[in-house]
Amino acid sequence: MKDLFASLYEWFGLIPLYSTDMGDMLRGFDVTCTDYINTPWYLYIGWIMVGVTAFVYGLQYHIIDSARWNKKQHWWLFALVIVLINFIAAFSISFNEMRAGDYCKDLHPTTADCLGFGLSNAIWSLLLFVLITSIPFIRKASTNCRHTTFWKP
Repeated sequence: MKDLFASLYEWFGLIPLYSTDMGDMLRGFDVTCTDYINTPWYLYIGWIMVGVTAFVYGLQYHIIDSARWNKKQHWWLFALVIVLINFIAAFSISFNEMRAGDYCKDLHPTTADCLGFGLSNAIWSLLLFVLITSIPFIRKASTNCRHTTFWKP
């Protein structure tokens, strides 16, 4: 699972939004520069992203589930909340880890790398929200928002 999140965030090697040094730090390259035995931040941040996205989806579609909150602008408002929370989570965790210096000293992550990783996390959370809200059988339990999707809000 750790490699799945690493591949996602690194866009399967196609779109580098941050350096490989940042990727190695997030994989958990330890201070002795010998192995990936440090904190696996890709895994933790990936599960945070999934959890936040699922929670906000549940909030909109199953908890609030109001006729007043099933319009196009409301879908985008909840999507913006998801994107912001996930960007802030990924940026702050990676930035704090970078500042703490608890990684191999041969790596040189920067603040721009933290911003790029935050952007990657934000984009993937938006894509996950689009996916979740596009699957009809998941939305059927919602009374008022069952027809609210990215494709037809």
